[in-house]
Amino acid sequence: MGKNSLAVAMAFAGAVIGAGFATGREVVDFFTRFGRGGLGGVLLATLLFTWVGVVILQVTLSHPVYSYADLLRVLLPWKWLVFLMDQVFMVTLLAGVGVMTAAGATVLGGWGPGYPLGCLGFLALSALLLRTGGKGFLRANCWLVPGMALLIAALCLVQIAVPALGMAARGPFSSALLYVSFNTAIAGVALSTLKEQLDRKTALLGGGLGGLMVGLLLLLIYGATRGLAAGEIPLLSLAQVWLGKWQWLYALVLLAAVLTTALANIHGLASRMADGLGYWPTVFGTSVLGFAIAQGGFARLVRVLYPLLGLGNVVLLAGLCYYSFRNLKITGGNRWF
Repeated sequence: MGKNSLAVAMAFAGAVIGAGFATGREVVDFFTRFGRGGLGGVLLATLLFTWVGVVILQVTLSHPVYSYADLLRVLLPWKWLVFLMDQVFMVTLLAGVGVMTAAGATVLGGWGPGYPLGCLGFLALSALLLRTGGKGFLRANCWLVPGMALLIAALCLVQIAVPALGMAARGPFSSALLYVSFNTAIAGVALSTLKEQLDRKTALLGGGLGGLMVGLLLLLIYGATRGLAAGEIPLLSLAQVWLGKWQWLYALVLLAAVLTTALANIHGLASRMADGLGYWPTVFGTSVLGFAIAQGGFARLVRVLYPLLGLGNVVLLAGLCYYSFRNLKITGGNRWF
């Protein structure tokens, strides 16, 4: 496996892990709450993530796709639907800023600052780091994902082996569909910018490995959070139990993870609006709105806002299905991407 395949896989996994897995909150709300039935949702989500990664990368490789807007034009058959989904993506990115700000402020709150001040500090740091552009973000993500994944896996494996804490949708499969559809938007924003890194082998291996990485971590978090006491950030609770005075190590990794995701959301939205409102006015406006959204609290935002956004992004999953089945028809069943 080449370096490009690993880099693409890390970019894919990092986009999802930073937004979904690093806190453990989403896994609890979308899967763990269904008990044993949540395992079926985990397996379905793993298959869907792998398929989504491979198809998006193949579309990016095979067509003039350099951003998520180009991706939408290829996948969706009607201009009005492309316009509608473009708006949904922008709302999704803005909502992601609010959710990550809430998560960052919750972590910072453990070090002294109050929640509103933590939100302001997190957003100020995000705006400051955007001065380095996309290269700095990608470099940080490549270094962050392996260490973050290893620490999350270690915490989960210890909790599964020796449970230490107790725990006071309509179903796991529909919940899995909603969860993957939301993260499809995040993955689409990230993967549609990687055209220069791709060939056919890289697209296949990078998408497949990235999806499997996400699925494995999802399975570990699901197993660890069954029987875990509810909290704003479940994996931070595990770190408090198993790392003791060294729990700040996980808190630091968690803060870095949500920060890189917030940067991706702010930068993606600002780049999309650069020709209209301008880049920096959009960064400022997004930060202000993100602060307002974050006041809803992290757990409440994840539980209420993400499923609503997932319903809208089901259209994107339908577009990927349409693209895949259309290719099957054209190639006589020989290729689905």
